[in-house]
Amino acid sequence: MSLCAKRLWTIGSGSGGVGKSFLTAFMGTALASENRSVILVDGDLASPHLYAYLGIKPPAVTLLDVVEKRARLSDALLQTSLPQMRFLGCVADELGMADLAPSLQQRMAECLSSLEADHILIDAGTGTSFRVLDFFNLTAEGIIVTVPDPASMQRAYGFLRHSIYRRIQKRFGADPDVAGALDMLQQRTHPSKPKMMTDFLDLLVSARSGVIEGVAEMVDEYRPVMLMNLGTTDQDRHFAEILQSAAVKFLNVEVRFGGLIHDDPAVSRAAHRSALPDLVDAESLAARQCRQIALSLAGCRTGVNNGSAAGAAPVPSAPAIMGLNDNLVLMGRDLHIQTEGLGDGSRSITTNVFCDGRVILTTKSEYPETLQSRHLDSRVADLMRSQHFNVIREIESRSAKDPSTL
Repeated sequence: MSLCAKRLWTIGSGSGGVGKSFLTAFMGTALASENRSVILVDGDLASPHLYAYLGIKPPAVTLLDVVEKRARLSDALLQTSLPQMRFLGCVADELGMADLAPSLQQRMAECLSSLEADHILIDAGTGTSFRVLDFFNLTAEGIIVTVPDPASMQRAYGFLRHSIYRRIQKRFGADPDVAGALDMLQQRTHPSKPKMMTDFLDLLVSARSGVIEGVAEMVDEYRPVMLMNLGTTDQDRHFAEILQSAAVKFLNVEVRFGGLIHDDPAVSRAAHRSALPDLVDAESLAARQCRQIALSLAGCRTGVNNGSAAGAAPVPSAPAIMGLNDNLVLMGRDLHIQTEGLGDGSRSITTNVFCDGRVILTTKSEYPETLQSRHLDSRVADLMRSQHFNVIREIESRSAKDPSTL
């Protein structure tokens, strides 16, 4: 049996139509297939429909019934077709459920945090309302789902930005300096409006002892993951780099790229019939990618290379980072680009470009001196992806300018 890390995941998105709920169901199914106990939670208070992707009926008893003491938690937990996976709906699909009192949602959150299972996946909903952000922020490693187009990436960044400042507000908002700085964020033309997280922290210099350090530590510990759905080519991963760069520059937040899932007719057909596609369907690339990503994010040791097929982030427990591989055909020549991170011992990343079995280009970089072991795997994975795609862009640029340079 695979060894997996116990984890609570919250899954959110900046806009609808990106496949968030379907991926939530799919990842839960993948984990349950590894004989892990899973609870899928529909935390979308505005439009709960996660149950539809599991082939079960709308829940008659919800978490709201539990927190209002009309039912027991065991009554609200529904069994799915997989013995290891259960489902929990937070509210019924009725008018006004999205406008629950904050105290009720807080009690729901406390109940969700106490659930017992190897893996708990919460569909947090869509958009940047507090009800969505508060569910998403139940963990510091929430998963943002987006698709590879500029508008979706912009909304994903907006979701991330609102999420981190909502975390700060919930924990430190009672401090007048923090409250004042947060208020400036809402003012479009205020001369002191913070543009970056460093600007925001500068406004807290007079805060009571420990506040600025606490805010900075919270930002540093925030480790969201981005999944890109409905890709058309492996090159769609370039979109992830844009959001990652913006998050580091403006928010001091490192976003881990969890993987790319290709657009797949098999997924659409399964969604239309309210069922999940076969996880081992040889004809479904998306099914294989989603399963691989889920197991990789969970730290499951399956012996599967997580590099090229799914674009998945490497298994956190591995001593070295799995390689990235891409093939290009330029001017009739077949090129293979391979990037490897050699772990904490070597502290270097190497990209080799092969043509006809020989290396025609090598790029090597050392880990930054500031890179700490605390977040080593995810940070190295980001550096690998950046170097890997920079080399691809360099090759394409050289070819466009002077094909003879290849």
